[in-house]
Amino acid sequence: MTAAMEPSEFYDDLCAELAARRAELSAAEQGFGAGRPMEGAELREWVAFQAWYERQAAEFIGAWLADVTEDDVFYSLTLQIADEGKHHHLFANHLAELGGSLDDWEPEPEWVEWIQVWYPAGDDTLEKVAAHNIAGELGAIQAFEDLRPRLPEATQAVLDKVTPDERFHVLIGRRTVERYATTFEAQERVRARVWGAFEREQAGRVAFERRLAAVA
Repeated sequence: MTAAMEPSEFYDDLCAELAARRAELSAAEQGFGAGRPMEGAELREWVAFQAWYERQAAEFIGAWLADVTEDDVFYSLTLQIADEGKHHHLFANHLAELGGSLDDWEPEPEWVEWIQVWYPAGDDTLEKVAAHNIAGELGAIQAFEDLRPRLPEATQAVLDKVTPDERFHVLIGRRTVERYATTFEAQERVRARVWGAFEREQAGRVAFERRLAAVA
């Protein structure tokens, strides 16, 4: 039987591999907007995407709860749901300030696969949290850090309210792995879910560039 890594070491190695793979990606895959200042229609599209994403996260994490048997993770996820709802409210209000709305807004197919299909899936709490609170939330923080210098001051202010909560969500992922990914089989399941989410994230970011061509 293959021995498991020490869970904290496993988590750190996985995050280091994520960072290394991200560094090898194209500009469009590494960050929304491919390094350029974001304003006008492009800014409205990104803020709309974030408002939609945050609501989706509140909904699919809420749907997980009926099957979460680990009390510590259950409690943490209830806090996260409140955060995601707050983030949706912040982004939706900012979108309105920018003259946009989600009323007739539709997600790209890659976003549906990534956020509405992959994140809600998973055979147990460990697999669900691994996909979203490791790959997803680390990706969100990376995107925010990449975008912040390229955003208007008002949008930066929204990110400054959201980012600390995202770091807490990452901590939920770390704690879940450290406590429950203690076997080789469990660690392999975490790894598979993380890479599945990572691949869908990159496809989603490339789809954002296609989206911009349609609204330009």
